[in-house]
Amino acid sequence: MTNTRILLTSIALLSFVATGFAADSTPPATPPASTNAQPKDVSAPARKSQSDVASKTASFGMISKTNETFKTALDAHALAEGLKQADKVGAFKGTVTKIFEPRGGNLAIINFDADYKTAMTGLLKSENFTNFPDLKLLVGKEAVVSGKLIDFQGRPEIVLTNSDQIKVVEQ
Repeated sequence: MTNTRILLTSIALLSFVATGFAADSTPPATPPASTNAQPKDVSAPARKSQSDVASKTASFGMISKTNETFKTALDAHALAEGLKQADKVGAFKGTVTKIFEPRGGNLAIINFDADYKTAMTGLLKSENFTNFPDLKLLVGKEAVVSGKLIDFQGRPEIVLTNSDQIKVVEQ
């Protein structure tokens, strides 16, 4: 009988100890998250857009439709002709439809068609953003882009380094 009492006491003691440890192992209650809390962004800080850092003193030049550069400039949609001019200095003209800045803020792309794949583009790298006025001022305007044509993934484009490479066509 003493053995039975010892056995029952031991079982009760072990049961108490086991439930005490189990209760300690549950994680503490956390307060509910705020409904407007934002996840922390651990990536590198985003670069500013071209518009944010655009030069306040630079301006786009003007060009007349009688100017020789305008007359000889390729149409922005003449992709085959543009590719033939790859690695040569040239010019193309068209109406700017959109300024696209891919995520990361390293580039600004001047598109001359709603479907960027169907027209040549002007490319501006972030290190040259401050050399140009706000590119968004070009949207809806006819412009001539000049410089060295390159073949980028089968499409011609001109990399821009200074604002003299873009001229707005006089109306």
